[in-house]
Amino acid sequence: MLISRGNLKLGILPSFSLPAITTCPGKTLFCDQFCFGLQGRYKMDNVKRANDRRLDATLRDDFVDTIVTEVREVNPPAFRLHTVGDFYTVEYIKKWIDIAMELPEIIFFGSTRSWRCDFMAAILKKFRGMSNVYLKASIDLTDPQGHPYCGWRTWSVEGPGIPCPHDYGLVDNCAACKRCWTVKEFDLSFKLRWGTTAQYRQYAFVPN
Repeated sequence: MLISRGNLKLGILPSFSLPAITTCPGKTLFCDQFCFGLQGRYKMDNVKRANDRRLDATLRDDFVDTIVTEVREVNPPAFRLHTVGDFYTVEYIKKWIDIAMELPEIIFFGSTRSWRCDFMAAILKKFRGMSNVYLKASIDLTDPQGHPYCGWRTWSVEGPGIPCPHDYGLVDNCAACKRCWTVKEFDLSFKLRWGTTAQYRQYAFVPN
């Protein structure tokens, strides 16, 4: 199976991930220094192999049909896009558009740093505009193009937005919270997962 069936953060909600950094053309300095996809369990060989296998699968002609079948087997209320990894080509985004069209009863939610990439901007906005897609721009303090300049609703790391309830122990998981996959028009702020706030702020972009 290509999809993952939940975790401590997501609860019962399934997800799909790819290798960190190498599939992230919109990455920032923050990503190179603090990406949690380079830490913890994501450093384990079996997890790396699983994400490499998923990347290979995205290149196959049967990727859309495979994901649609797997999601239907689980039948979740919502599906998390890219716990790790990101949209890396226009063709790949088109496949997720096809998947979302095949599964109008499922909410697809997540964030992307690929909004920074001009060659993907138009197709990402098309995907974001679908009624069952709740996609935010991922931003951080190292990025001069971040909020409010990106023109998207955002998920930030210790930046603007409503604090993530799970990060502060107010809900058990994303499945219980529901905010990110039932409300489109809001910004969310997450706690830093790796490193310290002092280290993070050393890399922060400061306008002249």
